[in-house]
Amino acid sequence: MRIAIDLTPLYGRKRTGVEMYAIDLYRALLSTGHTIIPIFHAKNELDNNAHAFVIPKCNRLWLENVALSRAVRKIKADVALFPIFAPPIDLYFGRKSKLLQTVHDTAFLQFKSTLNFAATYYYMPKQKIALKHADGIITISETVKNQLEQYTNLPILNLGENIASEYQNAKEKSDVALLEKWSLQPDSYYISVSTIEPRKNFEYLLEIIIPVLKEQKRKLVLVGRKGWGKNERLELLINRAGDSLIFTDYVSMEELFSLYHYAYAFALLSKDEGFGRTPFEAVACGCKRIILSDIEIFHETFNGNALFLPLDNENEAMNMLNQDCLPMIDEKMNIPFDVVEERIVSILLPSIEK
Repeated sequence: MRIAIDLTPLYGRKRTGVEMYAIDLYRALLSTGHTIIPIFHAKNELDNNAHAFVIPKCNRLWLENVALSRAVRKIKADVALFPIFAPPIDLYFGRKSKLLQTVHDTAFLQFKSTLNFAATYYYMPKQKIALKHADGIITISETVKNQLEQYTNLPILNLGENIASEYQNAKEKSDVALLEKWSLQPDSYYISVSTIEPRKNFEYLLEIIIPVLKEQKRKLVLVGRKGWGKNERLELLINRAGDSLIFTDYVSMEELFSLYHYAYAFALLSKDEGFGRTPFEAVACGCKRIILSDIEIFHETFNGNALFLPLDNENEAMNMLNQDCLPMIDEKMNIPFDVVEERIVSILLPSIEK
């Protein structure tokens, strides 16, 4: 079987959750013994796959709507996977390949106010078209699968989410000396790893944690980048936090391992997630306490191993944090390193072969 996978969005982008998902999906596909054809933009940055199809560097709109469509038609694979963005619209007509789109979460359906201009008027319409005209939808959790069933009649395949193999020995790679860059000590800080954008709910996190930081004499370390939009309330809270808040921007893998490992706790209070990779990364690195928003997906993935904070009651959430008795992670907690590889064989390939 010939399986194509669109990896063109990797070029020139920071590798956050969806990019790492696409890379892990590709690596898992390579283990199946089928012919895997990755489609890259400008160059293959991952490996030496002789079957790789490289689209010459071009304008992004041309790439996503013309060049990628031509590549898929030329390759004529049995199935083409789109793990980050939806397929070009014209591919739904006269196609030779089955088209499967990964939908990571339902924010574009349920939290439209958290989307930026490009997502609202360009990516979201393409995503909605995929829900009607693709041959199937891949998703990463039972929570999202159940949510999507309200919006599409297409077959939905939950392949789960892999935590990158680099994290399997992350505890051994942590180095307390790397904390000196930010003048940090073990257990002296909370950590949150995400882009600062509306869906991640960073404003709410600051509202409830600033008083706790000052009371406990700890800091909040944010690893990631600032996303879209200007939020005056957020800027006010950042100023109020003062030196209790540390922005690292992107860091090396060794620095990230160490920041996770020596943190007092990890915190993520998203309004919506498809899976939530970063809490698992934190656990893989040795972080012993996890704080999450009280939403369905986190109960699916972390039930019994996290403190779940309400998103509609600041006082209650603050009081829960102030108790300073966060539940400890079960040392035997299962971290999903090989879930995608297993489910490709048991779920994806049988559905393609029908």
